Amino acid sequence: MKRNIRKILREYFENPYEKNDFMRKVDFAQEKAIEDSDYPEETKKVKKIKNKIKKRVKKAYREVTGEEPVSDDNVVVKIDDKIKAGKIGSFEHPETKRDVGVMKIHPKALDDINYVKDIIKHELIHAAHGLEDEEARNHGGDFQKIADKVGLPKKYRH
Repeated sequence: MKRNIRKILREYFENPYEKNDFMRKVDFAQEKAIEDSDYPEETKKVKKIKNKIKKRVKKAYREVTGEEPVSDDNVVVKIDDKIKAGKIGSFEHPETKRDVGVMKIHPKALDDINYVKDIIKHELIHAAHGLEDEEARNHGGDFQKIADKVGLPKKYRH
């Protein structure tokens, strides 16, 4: 019930946007992330992997929650060695559906493609839940159920 109310309020307060215009904004943001990265080729490769995994996370999110993800089409990826110390991946949530979220992955993860895939799964699950779901932000509840569905190993769920 709370989720439905939040969803209705979110849709009520956000201005409608044209999908094509918005997707151009997301594409521009992704190109800018590639251009600004010290690892542009790696960022391009990880972007392709993210796009494939995004579909699986979106499907799992729908199955578990019965709702559409808060963020999925508005997520760009960047390989970035300036991530907070002790982190290998991070996700900066968009403020609204008209904004772009940024997933950052540390370049030291690139040595293992399966590890990169697991980082992407983890961060996309956070993106799907958005900022408002505190339980999921803390890796609880539906986060764990979705992680099961997309095959995220338990050691990467914290």
